Amino acid sequence: MITTLDDYPIHQTSLPLIIPATSDRNFYDRFWFNGFVGDGSLYFSVAMGFYPNRGVHDGGFSVLVDGYQYCLHLSGDLPVDRMNTELGPLRIETIVPMRRHRVVVNDPQRGFEADLNFEASTGTHEEARQIFTDGLHTSMDVTRLSQFGSWSGWIVIKGKRIEVNPKVTNGTRDRSWGVRPCGEPGGRPPRWASQFYFGWSQTFWNDFVLHGVFFCNAKGSIDMGSGAKVPRVPHGNEPVFARDTGEVDATPFDYKFNYIPGTRRIRHALVRYRKTDGEILEVEYEPLISFHMAGLGYGHPDWGHGCWKGGYVIDDETWKVDELDITKPHLFHVQQVCKVTLNGLQKGCGILEHTAVGPHAPSGFKERCDLYQPL
Repeated sequence: MITTLDDYPIHQTSLPLIIPATSDRNFYDRFWFNGFVGDGSLYFSVAMGFYPNRGVHDGGFSVLVDGYQYCLHLSGDLPVDRMNTELGPLRIETIVPMRRHRVVVNDPQRGFEADLNFEASTGTHEEARQIFTDGLHTSMDVTRLSQFGSWSGWIVIKGKRIEVNPKVTNGTRDRSWGVRPCGEPGGRPPRWASQFYFGWSQTFWNDFVLHGVFFCNAKGSIDMGSGAKVPRVPHGNEPVFARDTGEVDATPFDYKFNYIPGTRRIRHALVRYRKTDGEILEVEYEPLISFHMAGLGYGHPDWGHGCWKGGYVIDDETWKVDELDITKPHLFHVQQVCKVTLNGLQKGCGILEHTAVGPHAPSGFKERCDLYQPL
């Protein structure tokens, strides 16, 4: 089927753009954003996913403030025209590609409203392609771009209005697409069902952002890692790419995560990055608050990504964070707002995303969901 996107000279196959080149039902295309204040007083996140081979369109908006996490969940039929980036009360606008975006939420009946503007302060960084196989089957083949900046605007959550100040509200936008496990399970479970150890981080400094991602196996070795020191750039009205601004590879090569006893929740972390010139950047993370990614559907028992829910469905949840049972596997996956220290001297703030499922020898994990026990 021809759509408005076919009016641009961007085709990669002989098919109309609405039809993916792969028939893998786990193919997806996704928007994701976060925003946070460095002292942990506010965190919010937005997601919207498209699953062409499942016919599903889903999204979410979640805010962590004053000890509560508020979650709005959405699911519906896949729109024919992929230029339609609106689902129920959630709308994502690309104002200037690779530079400026807007998020609007309009559901006063449920207590979720927002008008938020993301302004990039770096070029767009392309992470290394992430490919993993389960024997003969490719279970993950993803490209992700990340861009870093600030947020302005406002949020009204359950009657509480929050002014979002761009001077203190950092953020990341993430666009990823490809194949990864999602939707209703079928056939043999992927490797991720039994072992998955992942770290993803952005730390914000005056003149650059340090970004890194890595996946580890059960022995603790890093199977895949990439990262970069991404320079800040002046505000402007043109698309901007990190490759054109002097970004430097800075790959995570060593890490040490310490956990709260009886959980899989990080209480302190250290990651070392190696630049192409051999310089080592050592970042320590001191978590302040933990945002549960289940609030956007990640691992959620009822709102998992790409699941068909019979058409348009909307729901919301409110969690009192200190009453959550964080030993539950669907709450292992978090993003933590952190105080960060670079090379023992420079102070800043950032995000550390982490999930640990299954064995991981350095942590003492031997089973799928056993918990940390100090020696």
